[in-house]
Amino acid sequence: MAFMGSPTVSIALPVYNVAPYLRACLDSIVTQDFTDLEIICVNDGSTDESPAILAEYAQRDPRIRIVDQTNRGLASTRNTALAHVRGRYLLHVDSDDLLRPGAVSRLVEEIERTEADFIVFQHVMIEDEREFDNWYYDFDSWSLEPKTRLEQKLEILHYHYTWSKFFRMEFLNQYDFRFPDGLQFDDNVYHWQVLLAAKKVVMLPEKLYKYRMRAGSIMWHRGRHHLDIFRIFREGIALFREQGVYEAVFQDFMQYKMSLQYFWTRDIEPRFRYLAYRGILDGLSADEERFVREFPHRLDPEAIRFYERVFASPLYRQGAHRALALQLTARRYLSSGRARLRDRARALRARVGGLPWVQPIKHRVLGRRLIEVQDPRCADVLTNYQRVATYWVNFWRDYLREHHADMPERLATLQRGLSENDRALVDTFVRIYDKYLPECQDYSRFLLHRDLLWRPAERFRHDTRPAPRIAGRYQAFLDEYPWLSAEVFEALYGLNAFPRDIQARIRAGGDVIDGGAFIGDSAVQFADACPNARVLALEPDPVNFKRLSENVGRFGLQGRIIPEPQGLHDHRGHFEMHHHGADDFPDQGTSLLADFRDETTHGGESRVRCEFDTIDALVERHGLRPVLIKLDIEGLEKEALLGATETIRRYRPALIVSVYHHPKDFLEIKPWLESLELGYYFSFKRLDLQSPVADMVMLCYPRLDTLGVDESAA
Repeated sequence: MAFMGSPTVSIALPVYNVAPYLRACLDSIVTQDFTDLEIICVNDGSTDESPAILAEYAQRDPRIRIVDQTNRGLASTRNTALAHVRGRYLLHVDSDDLLRPGAVSRLVEEIERTEADFIVFQHVMIEDEREFDNWYYDFDSWSLEPKTRLEQKLEILHYHYTWSKFFRMEFLNQYDFRFPDGLQFDDNVYHWQVLLAAKKVVMLPEKLYKYRMRAGSIMWHRGRHHLDIFRIFREGIALFREQGVYEAVFQDFMQYKMSLQYFWTRDIEPRFRYLAYRGILDGLSADEERFVREFPHRLDPEAIRFYERVFASPLYRQGAHRALALQLTARRYLSSGRARLRDRARALRARVGGLPWVQPIKHRVLGRRLIEVQDPRCADVLTNYQRVATYWVNFWRDYLREHHADMPERLATLQRGLSENDRALVDTFVRIYDKYLPECQDYSRFLLHRDLLWRPAERFRHDTRPAPRIAGRYQAFLDEYPWLSAEVFEALYGLNAFPRDIQARIRAGGDVIDGGAFIGDSAVQFADACPNARVLALEPDPVNFKRLSENVGRFGLQGRIIPEPQGLHDHRGHFEMHHHGADDFPDQGTSLLADFRDETTHGGESRVRCEFDTIDALVERHGLRPVLIKLDIEGLEKEALLGATETIRRYRPALIVSVYHHPKDFLEIKPWLESLELGYYFSFKRLDLQSPVADMVMLCYPRLDTLGVDESAA
């Protein structure tokens, strides 16, 4: 407990045989700009140079305190550090990892501003000199709203790392939490305890920690200590049952348990594989069978196949776990052997195929010449460059020139309150238009290097993600209109990119407004995803509206979808729009704005007279209670939201706003919504990784307990 003269922050550093990394770790701590801290270094019986390094740093910096103990493991080391804490706040740091500059001051600022019990922050990975985003946790999908209820905490149930949290010691002392002795993976149960007990948990969407991947670490060496995970899961189940929340956490906990134990067992050292399979089998029950039966979509297909085979096995039904574990171990040895043979055959084939004298033989056998890339620049173009299609570059270029002087201020305003990832995405997107896109009339022939288009994490996802999976019910849209994006379908136009609790609330009830419904592709999917909602589908182009109405009937959604031949603006009126292509074929880009598409390439252009109205008037006319408004209306998104001011004030709906058509939408909508002081949170997403400057949306969502609630009735 803190006392007079104690430091503001205590940093707990467990140390065991990390001499090659310890200096870098200590340097990242002692050079923090926040200096009112103590550094508690618990030496857990190190046998390398670690004690000497600690003594060297302690002699130079009086804030470092060394506590020596015989080797008792990581959990005991953390508990020893807890007993020596004097600060008001506590941060754990693993002694082979690094803190980002300014991390401590940022954490102190946030915990004092929010009065949270603890702060959860993000991390990056480091390996040797390489730094990269983690691939396991989707930080961008996490809600920025403070977590005060269990349903909100579930999205971080898996994010168990002790070093990812900044604790208020008053909270920890109230419950006297301790790490479970004797476990190498000590932080899971501790994380679940503090998460359930906390009255307020705040997410700080900044990467303040560098987590080192190294072969000899506890996490990455798949040895006997990985068998601890089965005891951890037993203790977790006991904890959740004791707290009366087992059913509430069931899906998330089982997803974590059954995924982790399968993949760790698959990759564990072969000599421990039988014990790992026994651990899995001994921990299975009717609950695990129920999870696989009712929630298979929450597991990787490989893991699902494994569990389905296990549950169908006569040996499992007879309770013969020992015999089944032996059988599974033997199968794994055989499959590993086959995989090694395939890898060796593939390597041999590649080596032989590259020999100079083999090429003429291959040509004669195949009866044709093989295409060979002689110039490595050609391979670079094929691998690293991407076509950029955009019809809005002139709008962006004119706007950026007009506002050149105050653009830094506008960008700073836009980025305020966004996650670190979203701030980087905003910078990338603006830089594409401001720096990279030249004066070019035919962007179908323009290539741009992918490193300029994507953040590293986006490019990794772009290069590794499987093809989008589209329900057969919607395939007809893609077959008939092949330019529609399967990735946008998979993201449900942005609905699936909201935090999970916001998604659940939208799907539970309330109405949806689909501005720019085109041919009904989005409206049909919204109606299916939100079974209790009416979907007001607005499409001003008469050609598009005809197909929209036909599709409502074709999918049997009359009464659920309300088609209206209306555009959206901040006032009611008639406007003339640009329709590209044939007069009888839908145009996805019908707009009031004249973009630079040439009439020859796109089959001509016609003008159509359309009726516009405001969202406020349409909500009143149809008696809607909107929980979601989606706007993809070709550069009039800001005007449409101005015409929805009363609706937003009254119902606080979630918003999916396309912000790529015109820079005024990209830069001005968020500050305008913030001026209403309704407590919205904001996130930016690129829904289609094949279209780097299209399908950028801004997601806006209020506090969960205000979403879709009629404030006037309240």
